Amino acid sequence: MIAEGMSDSWIMEKFTDPHDGHEFLLKPDVRIVVIDDEAIEESMRAWLLGQVRKHALHALVAYIAAIHSPETERLARAYSVQYYTSKPMDQERTLRVLHSFEQAAH
Repeated sequence: MIAEGMSDSWIMEKFTDPHDGHEFLLKPDVRIVVIDDEAIEESMRAWLLGQVRKHALHALVAYIAAIHSPETERLARAYSVQYYTSKPMDQERTLRVLHSFEQAAH
C-alpha cells in the first residue's frame, strides 16, 4: 500500500530488521520514512525512532502501529512523528498523507 502512495521518482527500500535500515538512514537525502511496527520488537521501537531522528533529522515520518496503545502513540509523538495511525488503518487517509509528504519533501 505504501508504494501506491509514492510516485515512481522515489527510491523505496524495505527492511524487516530495524538494524538493516541503519545504513539507509545514513544517506544524505532520506526525506520520508514510514515505519510499520508489526515485525519490530517493542524494545526496539524507541531505538529505531531515535536512529531516524538522529540520522534523518529532517525526514517526514509516518508511524503505523500494529496495535494502538496510548504508550505507542506517545512514543511516536515524542520522536516528532508527523503522522501516526494504527491497524486497521484508513487506507484512503493514509495515502492522502503520503501524497502530502511527497509534495512537501520535493
